[in-house]
Amino acid sequence: MGPAPRSKILLAISPGGAARLRRVLEGHDVTLVRTRGEAWTLLEKERFQMVIVGVHFDESQMFALLADIRAHAKYRKVPILCVLASPSHVISDVAIEGLDHAVKAMMANGFLNLANIADDETGNARIRRIIDYLILIDGDLQHIARASGYSAPPPLVERRAVSGK
Repeated sequence: MGPAPRSKILLAISPGGAARLRRVLEGHDVTLVRTRGEAWTLLEKERFQMVIVGVHFDESQMFALLADIRAHAKYRKVPILCVLASPSHVISDVAIEGLDHAVKAMMANGFLNLANIADDETGNARIRRIIDYLILIDGDLQHIARASGYSAPPPLVERRAVSGK
């Protein structure tokens, strides 16, 4: 499989996480914004194939920006990935699990705690594969179920494996 085509990505993140994600996204057309207002101005003017939002973006405005994006018809299906990018912010595992559930409930496509993924060639390649996959499927996680003839579960339903015992 060759490299993914160049995509236009809006990166709404605090300065601490920007450097790593810029390296990970090398080859894509990345626009970095620092405030919710700046993000919204660009989202209105341009068309992005993906939005990546940091938890601590613009003094913790991640959820507000996420709601703004999903409310806009142009961005209802565009993939959104929320990230905890700065290792300097120590957050408990319970809080991280809560963030994961909250961003998915708000229709983001995923949440990544970058502190749990090594900042090396292997770890950064893993992040890049996740991002490229979300762009490739255009944020539509229901396509797999449709292609195989199954109905996909509602997006907010969590499925757990059940033991046969």
